[in-house]
Amino acid sequence: MRNNLLNFAEFERETIAARVADAYSTRARETGFYQGGKTYYGFTSERRTVNGKTGSVLVPSEQAESVKIAYDLYQKPSTSLKDVIEYFKENDIYTLSKHNGEVKDNMDRSHISRILESPLYVRADKEVYAFFVSKGYEILDDIEAYDGIHGVFIHRASGVTFVKVGYHEGLVDASVWLAVQDKKAHNKRIPNNANTNHSWLTGFLKCGHCGYHLEIHYYDNAKSGKRYRYLRDSGAYRKEGCVKKFLKTRPEEVESAALQAMRDRIDQLVIAKRSADAPDADTEALRAEIIKIDEEIRKLMKKLADADTVLFEYIQNTVNELHEQKAALERKMQAKARKRRTVDTAPLEKPMKHWDKLSIPEKHELAAVMLEAVYVSDENGIEVKFSI
Repeated sequence: MRNNLLNFAEFERETIAARVADAYSTRARETGFYQGGKTYYGFTSERRTVNGKTGSVLVPSEQAESVKIAYDLYQKPSTSLKDVIEYFKENDIYTLSKHNGEVKDNMDRSHISRILESPLYVRADKEVYAFFVSKGYEILDDIEAYDGIHGVFIHRASGVTFVKVGYHEGLVDASVWLAVQDKKAHNKRIPNNANTNHSWLTGFLKCGHCGYHLEIHYYDNAKSGKRYRYLRDSGAYRKEGCVKKFLKTRPEEVESAALQAMRDRIDQLVIAKRSADAPDADTEALRAEIIKIDEEIRKLMKKLADADTVLFEYIQNTVNELHEQKAALERKMQAKARKRRTVDTAPLEKPMKHWDKLSIPEKHELAAVMLEAVYVSDENGIEVKFSI
């Protein structure tokens, strides 16, 4: 009897929890009210009536200006999270927040990073709408709701991520917020490890055949007493293998080619500033790829009417793969378009002029701002891909 009562009580708890979660999800989908929980830095909440319903709406707090400062600082290519924190400390700006009634100063990298990722702060416009679409999120509002004024809530329920435009006004312009998201996405791909002393290109070097990372190793020449560097392909040690384990191309050659490419890229960006409407070769290439994919999808869809079960499933899977490829290309094109408008070359030009005086870690930091990857193979040479 006692066990039956305990089982029934457990069932009731699970039922109540499910109902609460369902009610929360329903409210989050239907309205742009703040749903409660933790207090967001830069905002406080107050009760308001919107569209005949009453609920909590986020309004700027005395810390709102600090959020704007953090975004303005971090969008600059050479600024790190550490630089933002140092600026806050030097100017007596504190990231105070309440937790269980206790006020704490959460001035650390993770807290600043969460602020810089949150869509609550963006004055969401059509570009932000396209950004969320490219992420594959469920968009609850029409594009007209993205008016360049209101902020956005991102909710997750039952394995689904959905986006709802809030009733509150954002704090940060869409162009600044998107530039910060692009920078953070790029930084996540760049390893931050102690091996940068081997080369300022550590983390960027990839095999031109298999795409896996190239590692820098050393060997000592007993006769000359000199130490030499060489490139080893990590992809060659995987099950599928690669063309060769060791490259004849020297790390010094790659560094020289990458440095020249970086200088050329800065020159291109300076020229692009003077003629902002001039076509960009990379963007045009991406647009051409998207057109090709659209054409392939159109041809496959024509074959669906006459397809049997097996062919139908094959076409459906292929179309889904093509849509994923198209979405990835569109994300790249949107990011390039934003960066082309926002890149300030001044912080890059000065250190490039004094390149030989920079330490290897300083060179690596500069490379992290500009580079996406450097592909190397003995057969096809060196190809430098830029993130700006």
